[in-house]
Amino acid sequence: MDRDDGDDLDFELLRASAREFLAGRGDKDSVGDLAAMDWLGLLVSEERGGVGWRPAEACLIAEELGRAHDRSPWFGCAMAAAAFADAPDAVSGDWLADTLSGTTITGFAPAGNVVRIVGGDKVRAVITAGSDGLHLVELGESSARWLDCDALDTARPGWCVDLNGATRVPIGSAIQAERLNAVGRLLVSADALGAMSSARARLTSYLKGRTAFGAPIASFQAVQHRLVDLLVFEVKSRAIVAKAARTLGSADLGDGARLRAAIVQSAAAHAFVAAKATAAIDECIQLSGGIGFTWEYPLHHEMRRAATDAVLLGTARSSRALLAEASGW
Repeated sequence: MDRDDGDDLDFELLRASAREFLAGRGDKDSVGDLAAMDWLGLLVSEERGGVGWRPAEACLIAEELGRAHDRSPWFGCAMAAAAFADAPDAVSGDWLADTLSGTTITGFAPAGNVVRIVGGDKVRAVITAGSDGLHLVELGESSARWLDCDALDTARPGWCVDLNGATRVPIGSAIQAERLNAVGRLLVSADALGAMSSARARLTSYLKGRTAFGAPIASFQAVQHRLVDLLVFEVKSRAIVAKAARTLGSADLGDGARLRAAIVQSAAAHAFVAAKATAAIDECIQLSGGIGFTWEYPLHHEMRRAATDAVLLGTARSSRALLAEASGW
């Protein structure tokens, strides 16, 4: 997909408006106001009530949500809406409208018997995506789910759901599942990038205001080099995620070659960000000095968020394995 100056301007306007909206948002747990902004329909065609198949815009919103420490189950709802949009009419009619409006909370996870989701006891159903396609698993009051004690993210606590013995309704093909997994990898990468971007911006401001030996700490050359390394990582991550999202946005399900290229690009972006985002935030902690090691300081919440994103939809290693498979290694 070709870009022009108008595309860049539109994206910057979207970023500015999203940042302003999220800065003044009161209830960060709810998806209702996000639905009112049409952010739950960024992966749903206009004919189905969304705003179009727009992975690039969805990644931008995911980054801003990560930057704002958003606690809502936006990821699962947006992904589920995309799955319901292409599902059989019987399923779509029952689930899509309520998912787009934010009144029904749905999770999304890779296929498995025990899956991890965000949203906890509010989640009514889980969409699983695997080599056998997309499946809908409706959760009842008796469904086994519990808070994941190993989850690090304090803003978005992870929950485990036991799907053993649950009824799995097929709602999409294997290629649809593969495409949604590719989108999901980009969204969690963008979310982690937002957390890292917030940490770097705060660190830079902090070091400009702190002095040592009569000069701002940010003016020391050794510190400047490390700050530049952090900025380079942020810019590279944003570029690779945006490129993969744009390729995915222009790839139809029937265009096998382009869709395969987009899936490979999403794996490359995820492998890069998942492997390095937590290390970049750790660098921010180190450069912050004593305040950086205070548990209540936002840096630790950003670290936990990025660490959760790194395993929420596969790991850097699994994405590298996908790349190796696609390259025939």
